[in-house]
Amino acid sequence: MSTWFDLDPVLPDVWRLNDGDLDTCYVLRGSERTGVIDTGMGIGDVAAQVARVSSAPPLVINTHVHPDHVSGNYQFEEAAIGAIEWECAQAWLRAMPTPTATEGDGPSPLDLMRPKRALPAEFDPKTYRPYRMHEPTRLLHEGDTIHLGGFDLEVIVVPAHTRGSICLLDRQRRTLFTGDTVLRGTVWLHLDQSAPPHTAVATYAKLAALAADVDHVLPAHGTAVLPGSFLQALAEGTAAVAEGRIAGAPMSTFAGDGTYYDLGGYGLLFAQPVEEW
Repeated sequence: MSTWFDLDPVLPDVWRLNDGDLDTCYVLRGSERTGVIDTGMGIGDVAAQVARVSSAPPLVINTHVHPDHVSGNYQFEEAAIGAIEWECAQAWLRAMPTPTATEGDGPSPLDLMRPKRALPAEFDPKTYRPYRMHEPTRLLHEGDTIHLGGFDLEVIVVPAHTRGSICLLDRQRRTLFTGDTVLRGTVWLHLDQSAPPHTAVATYAKLAALAADVDHVLPAHGTAVLPGSFLQALAEGTAAVAEGRIAGAPMSTFAGDGTYYDLGGYGLLFAQPVEEW
């Protein structure tokens, strides 16, 4: 049994798949399909983990196109991705080199992610490549519904972390899967692929309007399950930043520098201070 993954139930028929402490995927055991929300770095056998809890045919649903969310897609036949995200991703995917973990002059993907867990025995760093994925079999738009049998996931387009990120809302289960758009940590909004700041502010206001309909927020990093009220708190904090009521501070990451705004134990990282928006 690989020690790279942890697979734990978090809600009825929902499992949290911890991908080497680098990111979190979710496995949804539907009666007709198995939903796989994001596939991680592709370092271990994601498909085998999914098969541990469900034998129904899997359908990958990617919240956005970043390496820690799509690099295991190659292990599955079907994947659904937001149409806007897929269109936006084409230019920078073509321009982005995909070195192996040991080639090139710069740091490897593994160097950047800095995994702390022992890599799986079957993992070969010489052949590893991020973004190992095929063309999506379905492109998703605002308001689309994905039926898994017992899960009806409504697509919500949320330009913030990336321009075409999506969240997935199950209204009956009062559960929202948020990818990197909502989390209790540092939300990266400073990337080249991120939406403009004022667009992000509007996105968080849009999500706050769902707070009364959501009991469980399941993000891709950090705290496993957040209350629906966190959507309102995050929107209020984002608005306070936009109105200049919260001071920013410089922050550096491996993906670039920006200005960090602390909302009280978590916060937002923008490319520029609010005065330059």
